[in-house]
Amino acid sequence: MFEFIAFILKILFATFLGGLVKFRFDVNSDQKNNDIILSSMLALFSSSMLGMSLQFPNEILGMVSSASILACIGTTLYITKNKNIEDKIIYLFASLIGLISGGGLVFQAILFTSFIILLKRYSNDLLESVSIKEEEIN
Repeated sequence: MFEFIAFILKILFATFLGGLVKFRFDVNSDQKNNDIILSSMLALFSSSMLGMSLQFPNEILGMVSSASILACIGTTLYITKNKNIEDKIIYLFASLIGLISGGGLVFQAILFTSFIILLKRYSNDLLESVSIKEEEIN
């Protein structure tokens, strides 16, 4: 019974964190709910696939887990084949967050999600501060 409750909590965290990755925190940006739902569903799918594969016996656990990881990545790439590269990367990160939380590492998934959100929000500022400006040669 406790394993079932832990599984439910893992997929709830994965769904929330997967939707949070695609959410735009800017006030002026237009938000598409379909993108948030797709991101959270990919995280839910990945979390449930890995969570269910961890229930197998130890003799075949590695083979089943690796097959579920490959299936999650393949499904994510197939669903996002018509998207641009930035959206594909975000959806792959959402799928990876689902895999991390499906493996039982919820705290690490929260840290990874916050890191991705911070990178998305402040990436332009970071790149501008690091960029090297060439001086004119006279």
